[in-house]
Amino acid sequence: MRKIQALLFISIFCCSTSVSAQYISLVENKGEIGLMGGASFYRGDIASDILFYKPNIGVFYKKQLNDYVGLRLNYEYISIGANDLQSNNFYDFKRGLNFTRVSHDVSLMGEFYFLKYINGNKQYRFTPYVGFGVGAWKSISGSTNIDTPKTQRTILFPVNLGFKYNISGSWNIFTEVTYRFTNSDKIDYFSDVNYHIPAGSSTIYQASTSGGDQYFSTKLGVSYNLINIYGIEQHKNPKMKRTLFSKNAYKAPKNSNKKGIFNFLKRK
Repeated sequence: MRKIQALLFISIFCCSTSVSAQYISLVENKGEIGLMGGASFYRGDIASDILFYKPNIGVFYKKQLNDYVGLRLNYEYISIGANDLQSNNFYDFKRGLNFTRVSHDVSLMGEFYFLKYINGNKQYRFTPYVGFGVGAWKSISGSTNIDTPKTQRTILFPVNLGFKYNISGSWNIFTEVTYRFTNSDKIDYFSDVNYHIPAGSSTIYQASTSGGDQYFSTKLGVSYNLINIYGIEQHKNPKMKRTLFSKNAYKAPKNSNKKGIFNFLKRK
């Protein structure tokens, strides 16, 4: 009798696990769009001991390749700036340089989830993630008291770290930090090879020898997943409601056999 009870318990457990796995496989994440906003910070030669922050906003589109990997296109409207006169460093304060920049920031990054993430499933509703890639920075406008040649555009290398949480259905909230290493030392108009002599002074002031300028942004945002749901959840009419145990519980998408550039990376 005990053996029969044990076998019955194992059978029920296996069936429930199978049904759960089948239910998970019915949701396919095709991509994601998002809106974000926060603050941007500059790291460079001017007032290097202080982080000056300015507002920034951005949007992104991500193509999901499988459960853990996506390819993300980002755009941010970035403002940065700094002022030596607010520095606690005596050398920087006496030098007296300042600048502001407003720019476009476009990048393409690979994004990688640490955990399985499935919209609408409480067991898989959050994950930290990391991303990195390559991008371009282009100045729109700016002001400075530095009389040197100006950089208008450069290549950058972003590194992204974030955390995402599914609120309900396809809607998510997220927070992230994106650090940019740039290929220019003149985003702040002042490179390591330049020097500055303030008006009424004979002292020559130079920049630091830190190399290329850097900046980063911290953001909060909301995103929407573009998902396909196959099976029971696509039938919202009660008269047409089906269960996983019906004969036609699963209906494959019409284009499931079509080949695509990302199809070989997808894991159902």
